[in-house]
Amino acid sequence: MEHMERGYAVVTGASQGLGECIALELAARGFGIIGVARNRNGLDRVAAACGKLNGGRTRVIVADLADEAATHQAAEAVLALGMPIEALVNNAGYAVWGRFAEQPLEAHRSMLQVNMLAPVIFTHRLLSALRQQPRSYLLNVGSMAGYAAVSTLAGYSGSKAFVRVWSRGLRQDLRGTSTTVTCVCPGTVLTGFTARAGMQALDQLAKKFGSSPEAVAKAAVKAMLAGRAEVVPGVMDSVTAQLMKLLPEALTEQVASSIYVKHLPRS
Repeated sequence: MEHMERGYAVVTGASQGLGECIALELAARGFGIIGVARNRNGLDRVAAACGKLNGGRTRVIVADLADEAATHQAAEAVLALGMPIEALVNNAGYAVWGRFAEQPLEAHRSMLQVNMLAPVIFTHRLLSALRQQPRSYLLNVGSMAGYAAVSTLAGYSGSKAFVRVWSRGLRQDLRGTSTTVTCVCPGTVLTGFTARAGMQALDQLAKKFGSSPEAVAKAAVKAMLAGRAEVVPGVMDSVTAQLMKLLPEALTEQVASSIYVKHLPRS
C-alpha cells in the first residue's frame, strides 16, 4: 500500500531493535526519517532500508545520548537540516540490572541521561519545529516496568515511570495545539535489550512471553497517529498492565521484583 509523502520523523536509538522497526514502520507510511544513534554502521543500514520505502528521504546523525552535551548537539544538528519535522520518537533507552549499590554510579547516571534527560532535551529543542506543522506527533517509549517499582531495576523502572508521567503531563500542556503526545509502554520486546543489560539469564522467559519489535512498532505508530495518550501493545501485556493498576502497589512490587531477583547471577 502506498502512502502520501509526509514530513520527517526523528527517531532516537534508530540503529537497531525497536527503534529500527519504528523507523521502518514510519518510512512505510510516507515519513522521511532522521535517525539518531551512536552506531554509524547500524544507522546507515537502517537508513538504506528506510530509503527503499520512502524514496530515499533519510538522514543520519551519529551521537552518544549518554553524553548531555552531545545530546544538545544532536538536537541542534536535526534543526540545522532544515527539514519539516512532523514526528519525534524518543526511543533510545536501556537498563542497568543488579542491586543498586552494587552497580557503578556512572552506570546509573549514563542510563538516566539516555532514558530521561535525552527525551526532555530533544523534546524541548524540537517542539517549536513540531508545532509549525498542521499536525505533529510526539511518541515516547516507556515500559511496563514503569508501572511498578522493581528490585534490581530500580533506576530503570523509575526512569520509565518518569517517561510515562511526563508524557501525560506534556500531553495536557499541549491540549488544543496541533501536537499530540503518546507513550507506548511495551512489556518484554525481543531485541538486544537483555544482552546490553547483562540479563541473559532471563532470555528464556523473554522468549516465552516477549513480543516482536515489529508488532510493538506497528502498535506504537498506530496509537501515535490516532493521537492516543498511552498504549500497551499485545493483549496479554495490556491485561497485565490493567491488573497492575488495580492491585495494591506493595503486591505488584513484590511479585515483579521476585521475578528479577531470583534470576540474578549468584556470586
